Amino acid sequence: MDASPLTTARPGARLALAAPRVSLSASHGIPGRAGRTVAALGARAEVHGICDEAGSALYADLVDSDMQEIRAVLRAVLQVDGPVLDLAAGVGRLTVPLLALRREVTALDVSRDALRGLAGRLLKAPAPLRERCAMVQADMAGFALGRLFGAVVLAGCSVALLDETGRVGLYGSVRDHLAPGGRFLVSTVDHGALPLPPEVGTEVHAPSGRTYRMYEYWEPDAPTWTLTALPKDRRRGQVTVCTTTQRVLCPGQLEAELERAGFVVAARTQVTEHGYRQPLVLLDARVA
Repeated sequence: MDASPLTTARPGARLALAAPRVSLSASHGIPGRAGRTVAALGARAEVHGICDEAGSALYADLVDSDMQEIRAVLRAVLQVDGPVLDLAAGVGRLTVPLLALRREVTALDVSRDALRGLAGRLLKAPAPLRERCAMVQADMAGFALGRLFGAVVLAGCSVALLDETGRVGLYGSVRDHLAPGGRFLVSTVDHGALPLPPEVGTEVHAPSGRTYRMYEYWEPDAPTWTLTALPKDRRRGQVTVCTTTQRVLCPGQLEAELERAGFVVAARTQVTEHGYRQPLVLLDARVA
């Protein structure tokens, strides 16, 4: 168990972290204090990505506690008519709230495990809500669904999962699926906008009642950043660790890419509290 406790002044409070390195094999390649925590767990650590069954379940529980982006996306979707396409839908963090708006929603994800988790979640929902959802296993870097949507949503900074070539394919596919007047709502992290240390930690209380410790690691000017989460209570048994390393894609670069792909960015909104984390920014783009 980690000997030095993580102090929180309030829910979501961040703190600076610094300490010696451990071997990449022991830490599973996870940097910083998160890696040292995983290394200390030894064989008890079960490390997963965000797309497999165990990792996607933990990640979904973790991000369900953050309503700020969800509220921002729902406000934007309410301004347009028609069905919604939820890209990188995962287990339904946004899919279910979008369905609650009485919209038809297509949830697209490359992970069969994630969509299986969404299906299980929908089984607990009222039948009318469940019947408005279609699920598609496909790569968001290139898809053809044969219909148009009033809004296409790509939240959770998942756009950064794609390399430059993948993003070009994404933008073309989105453009081909937007109805006239439709909106592409896409979020990304504005790394470097705040003078934060390389690693910051948060104690997250999820709606499930579980408490997690989440670490975000980014060295200034580095091309990638790493998010790692694991349960606060690690005293016994196997410990599920969820980690993902993503590309840094700042809002200015994303906006420039969208404009080159034939979009115009109509709005750019910071959706997280000032000073709470490296800011999450939501871009609202339309076909030019």
